[in-house]
Amino acid sequence: MTATFRISEDDYVAAMKLFARPTFLRRLLLTSFLAVLPLVALSAGRELWPATLGGVVGLVIVVVITTIVAPQMTRRHYRKYKAIQGEFTAELLDTGVCIASEHGDYTLVWENILKWRYDQRFVLIYPMPRMFHILPRSVAEQGFDVTGLIERLNRHVGPGY
Repeated sequence: MTATFRISEDDYVAAMKLFARPTFLRRLLLTSFLAVLPLVALSAGRELWPATLGGVVGLVIVVVITTIVAPQMTRRHYRKYKAIQGEFTAELLDTGVCIASEHGDYTLVWENILKWRYDQRFVLIYPMPRMFHILPRSVAEQGFDVTGLIERLNRHVGPGY
């Protein structure tokens, strides 16, 4: 079944947030850092307070960038990226997934998919480490077999993250 979709500016921002969502290991490392930072500050005395303050300032900078700057830049990128604003079609094949637009089509063959991830709104399919195709899960309303896609991705590529 072929489904048609468009990626809106809000969709693009949400997909980029999914792309940037830390993996389990990165979340674990960040949580460990946040747990150790106050312990070091309290137990080491005043000589390590400048380093602790530097860690806090760095954390604030990361939070500001990820919550304010990155979404604004993503919106700006979307407005400049005319090809993403058009209509797309997606078709689930035995050999992979075909995604097409007015500019051309591309079949993502299972063997050439590096990884994938998903949430309640999107499935992101990565042919390269930092390049992905966005497939809204709402295409299921048109009869596209999103569950079948996820099962095949699990079977041919491995578990999503």
